[in-house]
Amino acid sequence: MTHRPLLRSGLFLVPLLLLCQIFCAGTLAAKDYGLIQQLPTKIAKVRIETRKGQTSGVTATMKNATYDYNNAMVAMIKDLLGAYFPKDYLSDESIDNYLKALYTMRHFRHDATDPNGENGGTMGGLEVTADVSGDLEEMVTDMVQAIVKGDAKFNFKAWKRKWDSAGR
Repeated sequence: MTHRPLLRSGLFLVPLLLLCQIFCAGTLAAKDYGLIQQLPTKIAKVRIETRKGQTSGVTATMKNATYDYNNAMVAMIKDLLGAYFPKDYLSDESIDNYLKALYTMRHFRHDATDPNGENGGTMGGLEVTADVSGDLEEMVTDMVQAIVKGDAKFNFKAWKRKWDSAGR
């Protein structure tokens, strides 16, 4: 029996490729979740840094502190995109448009739920920025959940508890 027809047909490659996949699968590096693991510490730091301004009682200072907080959240979203998503998947411009849309939507919701037809004044503006903060926090957790989905080695519930309680 000769193996030449097998060599010529290329059929010997199939088992060889399967063996290679089996042996190489164990050597693939696990996904690096270092950035994700650091997010609760980062958010705690941002919350501590902005808390004084947010609780100052001075409207402009409170709003600016919340804008700073929201900008830090957007930076985290961009970091997640850069680390775990395909290059140029979502541009900085599309993220900035998303942020503008959040503010627009929250302003609309605030106005549409005021049957007196008042714009809410000072408190309305503060509520809008705070609502956007919540939307951005939710976006970060949704992204993390999508990134780690299906990875039994990552405890999303434990991470989420750390995230939710960080700096509060």
